[in-house]
Amino acid sequence: MLAYQHAADGNPTLALRFAHAAVEHSQGSLPLVQARAWGRLATAQAAAGNLDDFRRATDQSRHLVQKRHSDDPPSLYYLTPQQIDAESGQALVDLAAHLPGKRSLLLREAAGLLSPIAGQGPSTGFRRSGILHGIHLVRASIGARNPEATAHWITALADHVPHVQSLRCRALLKAVRVRAGNPLRAAGRTDALEAIGKALSST
Repeated sequence: MLAYQHAADGNPTLALRFAHAAVEHSQGSLPLVQARAWGRLATAQAAAGNLDDFRRATDQSRHLVQKRHSDDPPSLYYLTPQQIDAESGQALVDLAAHLPGKRSLLLREAAGLLSPIAGQGPSTGFRRSGILHGIHLVRASIGARNPEATAHWITALADHVPHVQSLRCRALLKAVRVRAGNPLRAAGRTDALEAIGKALSST
């Protein structure tokens, strides 16, 4: 989690340090525990802009997560192939910012991974996770210069914001609303901005 937090805070050097330590110390642990460590390493590699290392760590996490065991830690109940998809999608959005030459390709891949999860999460009881994945989809849509997709996902998020009490979600939503402002206004989609603004003001 320290690796994840440092990656989110824009400190990839510390993120990599903690993630490598986690991978090293998890050797010999249950495969699911190792999968969690490798997944955090993948996130840290993405934060550092290391595409090939991100791919290798993600592949290792996907391989290990398939080897579930009867005495896996209950705290890792959420770590599934779908969760790895979600984390990979978020990481690809971050990588796209580091690798402008591959931005379009990476953002399309991110959208493909995140769209099913963002659509299902809010309606299946995982509202906070669904909103977080939706936020990263908005980021991907903005980066891909796709105002219709941006408007779609912002409007979808607005419907679920009142059900989630999360300061982090609110802060991230406010940030993407600011980033989406000019593109959506230029595309005549102020309705999406109004919807998310109303949702945020009511929470």
